Amino acid sequence: MIVKEIRIKNFRSYYGDNNRFEFSDGLTVIIGDNGDGKTTFFEALAWLLNTSVEKGAAENISEMRKSKMETGEVDEVSVFMEFEHNGLKSVEKSFSFERLENGTFRIGSLQYRGYETNGFEREAVNGKSLIERCYDAFIQRFSMFKGESELNVFDNPAALKDLVDKFSDIRKFDQLVEFTRSFETKAEKAYMSEMRSDKKVAEKSRDLETKITRLSADLTITRQDIADKRQSVETFGKRLTELEDNQEASQRFKDLQSRLKTQEEKRNKMMAIISAVNYSHALLDRYWILAPFTPILKAFQEKIAILSREKRKQDREFERTKAIEIGKLEAFKELQGALVNGATELPWYLPNQETMEDMINDHICKVCGREAPEGSEAFAFMVRKLEEYKRHTEAKIARDASKKEIADSTLFPHEYIERLHNLSQSLSGTHEAEVAGYAQDIADRQELVATRKADLAKIEDKINDLKEEKTRLLINVGNLSEAALEKEFNDIKGLFDQKERATQRLAVLETQLSYQEKQMAELKKELNELDPESSQVKVMKEVHHVLEEIAKAFAQAQKDNLNRFLQELEAKANDYLVSLSAADFHGQVRLIHTANDSTEIKLYSSNGTEIKKPSGSQKTVMYISVLFAISDFTQEKRDEDYPLIFDAATSSFGDSKEEDFYNVIDKINKQCVIVTKDFIEKGRLNEVAIDGLTCAVYRIKKAPNFDPANMATIRTLIEKIR
Repeated sequence: MIVKEIRIKNFRSYYGDNNRFEFSDGLTVIIGDNGDGKTTFFEALAWLLNTSVEKGAAENISEMRKSKMETGEVDEVSVFMEFEHNGLKSVEKSFSFERLENGTFRIGSLQYRGYETNGFEREAVNGKSLIERCYDAFIQRFSMFKGESELNVFDNPAALKDLVDKFSDIRKFDQLVEFTRSFETKAEKAYMSEMRSDKKVAEKSRDLETKITRLSADLTITRQDIADKRQSVETFGKRLTELEDNQEASQRFKDLQSRLKTQEEKRNKMMAIISAVNYSHALLDRYWILAPFTPILKAFQEKIAILSREKRKQDREFERTKAIEIGKLEAFKELQGALVNGATELPWYLPNQETMEDMINDHICKVCGREAPEGSEAFAFMVRKLEEYKRHTEAKIARDASKKEIADSTLFPHEYIERLHNLSQSLSGTHEAEVAGYAQDIADRQELVATRKADLAKIEDKINDLKEEKTRLLINVGNLSEAALEKEFNDIKGLFDQKERATQRLAVLETQLSYQEKQMAELKKELNELDPESSQVKVMKEVHHVLEEIAKAFAQAQKDNLNRFLQELEAKANDYLVSLSAADFHGQVRLIHTANDSTEIKLYSSNGTEIKKPSGSQKTVMYISVLFAISDFTQEKRDEDYPLIFDAATSSFGDSKEEDFYNVIDKINKQCVIVTKDFIEKGRLNEVAIDGLTCAVYRIKKAPNFDPANMATIRTLIEKIR
């Protein structure tokens, strides 16, 4: 896109319709003093290109034109631009205004008219659509700059993402990364689902899945915390850098910075040593939870020994009691056999029960051979003898049962004491020595940490002293009042403290993340090493592994492409930096990708030293070089170019640099429009310097004889010098 002509009618100080600018394909410089209409020109063009404006605004009407209008008279405000973009095109934005009887003005509707050449014919088109097609808001954002403060386009955090989306293939990777992560997640779910149904590995897989899920949630939280802390550190660092940039720091300040950096590095290393072991994790991972077990085990063993001795004692006493009881039963049997009134009859078990029953049935005593009819004394004797036999038999059975019960009885039927004794023995020896060593491990670690904390406290004291000294140094070079000194001291010190706290927390979080990632890798390795029984599960396992690797590859490719994009943009910017700086020192542009996915533009020396305080002109050239590089990307990726338009972008340049700078830009194959007050000295144009320019030049200035207190007398005049 090449702007050919701009016409302005009744827009603020541009009174009437005789306000016309023609532009070359290279550089056009519009020179004006303060209040001559430089910014009004820029804002008139911005108003024309702003397609979001739906109504005309009274503040844009020329005060001079309003003052000359009669009641009922109608005129219009308009801005017209003709440009080359795949053929000649033009766009005009306007609204009418009418003076009413009461001195106010009625504003008409906004008109947006466009024309484009189609072959040999000029066709009317929608002006708004034409601008959005040829010079949209995105392009305007990277091509129109009001003042030096707007040159750093990366002050807008979204600028990098917008550039990447427009000019690189990285945006394609966003969707691919999202898809591959989604596929990998689904494959993992399917794999885990199949694993849960595999009898061989189901239980182990469920346990690993639970641990991985829990650890994944912890990792997400930790990564978000790290991102937040990195952003905080960057924010505090940037604010401190801005503060330091405003100070005239001496060699003393640099020395303090170096010493402070050294102490901070020592502090960070010390903190890493202190936080290397997570005590909560070590309780289980290193079995430190067993450290107090040694005295407990000793007391346990002593109590079990006492309990065992007491058991043996009670067992012996119980056996003696059993023997006595059994002896009593046997002695009672012998006594029963002797009490037969002194007679010598047969023992009770002779004859036996079967013989006695036969004799009673046969009514004869088979011992003496005599008959024993029923009802006789002999028959009654045999009946009594049978009953006695039965009583003795029952008594014997009862005694034998009692003896067996006594013999089988035990004082401790459940063997609990034996189990406790065996446990006591199993915990002795090697295991006891190993457990005893845990307490020493903890003691050694605590001693090391205590020593390092003492060292850390000394380092912190040194850091605080250096920060105090640095803060006072910054304040002393600020020429502040006593009250302001105290406030500035507290503000600066507060920023240092906030940055330090964020840095310390970041170190702890990064150590924690490293530990968690190591745990996750071990869990996933263990999961991948499971050997499922089902062939279906094995297939799902391989599918998940392949998709996981693909997801990693796309994520890495996304990062690589972003870095490549920044490197290409940086290389182009440095090419322009060399050209624009002519023979002057220029350094090297570096585009730094920040934690919040934004970009910082910094200037470095070729030896790797950052130029902390570039001059105003160095900053301007650096930013313009980046803008030219972005413009080249547009031309390459969209097969089109666009003009760069600057308002007061070179106010920090010295007189000796102005002419060279403009001539260099004029030689670059790119259309630029720079509105500036360069080449004006004490209200007069430096014609000698103008004669040294090779570009097109316009001079704008206020019409003479104006009333400084009356806006209706202000009018901008345009003069084409070359």
